[in-house]
Amino acid sequence: MTQMRILPWQDIDEDWMSSALSQAFDSPVQVHNLSAEVIGTGKMGDNVRFRIDYAGDADTLPPTLVGKFPAEDPKAREMAGLQGAYYHEVMFYRHVAPRTSARVPRIYLNEIADTRTEFVTLMEDLAPAEPGSQFVPETQERARMALREAARFTATFYGSQEFAGADYIMSQAAIDGGAMGQALLQQYWPSFADRFGANFSSEMRAVGDFFAGHYQRYIASVPRAMSLVHGDLRSENLLFTDQYCVLVDWQTIAETSPLTDIAYFLGGSVTVEDRRAWERDLVAEFCEELARAGVRIEQEEAWRQYRLQSLHGLLIIILGASFSSSDARSDEMFRLLIERQLQQAVDLDAIALVTA
Repeated sequence: MTQMRILPWQDIDEDWMSSALSQAFDSPVQVHNLSAEVIGTGKMGDNVRFRIDYAGDADTLPPTLVGKFPAEDPKAREMAGLQGAYYHEVMFYRHVAPRTSARVPRIYLNEIADTRTEFVTLMEDLAPAEPGSQFVPETQERARMALREAARFTATFYGSQEFAGADYIMSQAAIDGGAMGQALLQQYWPSFADRFGANFSSEMRAVGDFFAGHYQRYIASVPRAMSLVHGDLRSENLLFTDQYCVLVDWQTIAETSPLTDIAYFLGGSVTVEDRRAWERDLVAEFCEELARAGVRIEQEEAWRQYRLQSLHGLLIIILGASFSSSDARSDEMFRLLIERQLQQAVDLDAIALVTA
C-alpha cells in the first residue's frame, strides 16, 4: 500500500481524497466534489468534517468523514509532537483499538510523518453523536455511559503484558518513575497557580503544592495491578447519543490504575456537588461492569484507587494550560477543571494515600 502524502486539511482536494478512499476500500473511488469545515474545540489538534460527493455509485461510501490534523496553534503543535501525542493516537488506532470492544471510530486512513509532528487520520463521522462540553456538567446517566465504555476498555487489558514496552503507551512508573513529570510540575506549577488560583482554598493550594513537589511519590503509590486507560477521559473527549457514547482523542493512552479514567471523569466533568453525591455508587457500578468483563476488584480496593487517582488529572491540566496558547475559552476551561480536580482530591484526602 502506497503511503499517502500528509497534507494540511486546507490542501486536501478531490484527487487526494479519491486516492485515500480507494486504498481504504481496496477498489477505485472517485470523489467528484469535496468541502470541509472545522468542528470541535480541541487544543492539541484540529478536527475537520469533510462532505463528499462521488462520481458513480456511492451506496456503500461514506457521505461525510472526520479528519484529525495537527493543531494550527504552533505552540500546541510543537509540544504535542515532542510529547508524542500525535504518534500515540495513530498507534492506538493501528494496534490497540482492534483489540477492544469499547466503542471507537472506524478508521479509513491513519498516517504519521517520521518527525511525529505531522499526521492525518480519517475516521467515520459519528454524527448525530455530539461531544460533551466542560461547561455543561454531565448528567448521572451520561456519566454511566462514559464509565461503561471506560470499563469495557480497561477490562480488555487488565494485568496484560501485551503492550509492555510499547513506545506509544505512557507509563511513567516504568520509564523514569515520574522524574520528568516532577521536574515539569516544579517548573510550571507556580506560574499556573498564579494564573488560575484566584479561587483556590488553602486546602486546594496545599494539594497542588504537594503534588508538584512529590509527583514521584504519587507515581510510586499507584498499584502495580495495572491496565490501559484513556488517560484524558472528560466530556469533550466523548461523543454522546441518547443511548451510548464513543471514546475519542486517544493521545494520552497510559498504563496505570484501572480506576484512573473514572476518577478523572467524575472529577472534571460533573459538578462538585453531583460528584460527591454519586461517586460511591458509580465506583460500585464500575466494579460491576469490570466483573461482567471478567475482572474482579474488591470495592474497597477500587475506592482506595479511585481516591488516589483523583490526583491523576492535575498533571494533564497544569501542563495542558502551560503548553498551549492562551485564549478566553481555554483559560476558563482550565480554571474550571483545576478547581474541580483539586476539590476532589481534598474531599477524598488523596494526599494521605501518597504519604501513608
